[in-house]
Amino acid sequence: MKVCIVGPSGAGKSTIAVELARTFGISTYEFDNIYWDTSGAEFVKNTDEWMAQAIEKIIEQDNWFVEGAYDKRMYRLLVECSLILRVEVSFGVRAIRLIKRFIHSTMTGKLPRETFRSTVDLIKFSYRFDKRLSRFLSGDSALMRKVVSVHDTSSSIEAIRATGLC
Repeated sequence: MKVCIVGPSGAGKSTIAVELARTFGISTYEFDNIYWDTSGAEFVKNTDEWMAQAIEKIIEQDNWFVEGAYDKRMYRLLVECSLILRVEVSFGVRAIRLIKRFIHSTMTGKLPRETFRSTVDLIKFSYRFDKRLSRFLSGDSALMRKVVSVHDTSSSIEAIRATGLC
């Protein structure tokens, strides 16, 4: 089973991925950990070469869940997967989740640190993301056939079972 979970920041992709991994006993990968070097105090973008190698290591495996906000570098994973779960949650809910994440990160001193400015940028990105993802997916009929809209873990499990992946 190879499944990509896509959606805007704050939609709950990571939570869904962790719960699906636990339910099905399959490894999960956050695209943020491929895109960003999170080993320091600040977020630093990984090189395209590093990202490509990390993606190849995932693709070589028989089963995986990969979650992330779509980026062109994620395309190879989208092509290789059997199912694309598109997490759709209202913008208001996403914005509140992102603000809570920033507050929690600030209060706990989590590294790499999130700044108020980066949180505002993330909220703006989340707002624009749905239209961008719709345009991208509608331009590729092979990917569109794999897309199922979900809103939480239960609907994700139903979608996986309905497609016969488990």
